[in-house]
Amino acid sequence: MLASPATMTVTLFGIVALVTLGMATYWLFNRRTRLRDIAALRQKLDELKPSDPQYGAVRALYTSMVVDAERLGFFPAEVPSGGHGGSADHGSSDHVGGHSH
Repeated sequence: MLASPATMTVTLFGIVALVTLGMATYWLFNRRTRLRDIAALRQKLDELKPSDPQYGAVRALYTSMVVDAERLGFFPAEVPSGGHGGSADHGSSDHVGGHSH
C-alpha cells in the first residue's frame, strides 16, 4: 500500500525535475541565439546609412529585440560608463556611423 504513493511521489518529482531541466536548457540556448541575432542586426545597422530604405526597418527590429532582451535579463548586469540607468551601448536612438562594436 505504501509503494503506490511513494512511486507516484518519485514519478512526480522526476517529471518536475525533467521539465525544469528542459526549460533551463531552452532558456540558455534561446539566450545565446538571441544575443547572436542582436549582434548580427547591430552589424547590419552599422553597415546601413540612414538614407537606405532598409534602415528604418532594421533599426526598429534591432531596438525591439534589445528591449526584449533587456526585459528578459539576457544582458549582464553592468553599470554603463555614462551613468545612465539603461543600456548605453546597444539602445541608442541615433545611428552614429563612426563607432564599432
